[in-house]
Amino acid sequence: METKIHEYLDWKGIHSPKASITYKIWLKRLIEICGDKPLEDYTITDIVHYQNWIKARYSPYSLQYATVIIKNFFQFYRDQNYNCLPPSLIRRKRGMAKSHRAIKEEEFEKIISIIPENEFHFLRDKVITRMLWDTGVRVSELCDLDISQIDTNNRRAVIATKKTANMRTILWSEETHQLLLRYLPIRVELFNHNKASALFVGQNFNRSWNTRLTTRSVERMVKHYAKRAGIIEKITPHSFRHGWAHKRRDQNAPLSFIQKGLGHLNPISTFIYEQYSDMDFERSAKAYFSPV
Repeated sequence: METKIHEYLDWKGIHSPKASITYKIWLKRLIEICGDKPLEDYTITDIVHYQNWIKARYSPYSLQYATVIIKNFFQFYRDQNYNCLPPSLIRRKRGMAKSHRAIKEEEFEKIISIIPENEFHFLRDKVITRMLWDTGVRVSELCDLDISQIDTNNRRAVIATKKTANMRTILWSEETHQLLLRYLPIRVELFNHNKASALFVGQNFNRSWNTRLTTRSVERMVKHYAKRAGIIEKITPHSFRHGWAHKRRDQNAPLSFIQKGLGHLNPISTFIYEQYSDMDFERSAKAYFSPV
């Protein structure tokens, strides 16, 4: 079984290297809990035993995620006509998807209003926040941006979509662009000194601005400004992605447009981002009763 896991992870690592690291953790645990036996000898009893083990120690989301990994693993070998456990028998509990609350426009405005522009790192933070709101990109996609990808003439960038590696275009508002045009000369001047290609950089231990900003740094940044803005509920960079989808939904944008903007191959994934919260539903429902 361990050999089969290595083969699968080698394949997974080609198109999704970061995910393959997490996949390795949960697949190795499958061997630890159920034993290192031939792929064909694994039964649904083993899977249930493994799921119960996870359920007793981890969150519902971890259970769901690990189940998806195991299901994908067995699907990989079934697709190659191996006589192994049918993936259709590996079920995950419904309704346990990790929740990401969509940031509201008024919350975005509160956050953006408290970020000053008088120093380089504040200007950087403001550009990041605005681009998260305007584009709906994943935070990892934003952190991967290089200076050379920015098309200043057309207010856009062509990026590689995470999970699929397909290229897609992101665009931003004129207000964001004006802020970016103030940020770029400073960033380019830094580039002349440190040769770092990243659009958004942080400081290393020597206090030099030559380290590509990490997703964790952006998460901390968003948390910091949300707290300063007096927002009690949890706001993450991914909240901006949901917020982008919600705003386009409320603007009656076609599903295909939202799907394209988010970089989804499957429209079912896009539906998740369009879901109404109870408050959203109540607000929209009341609008139907308003006089025309």
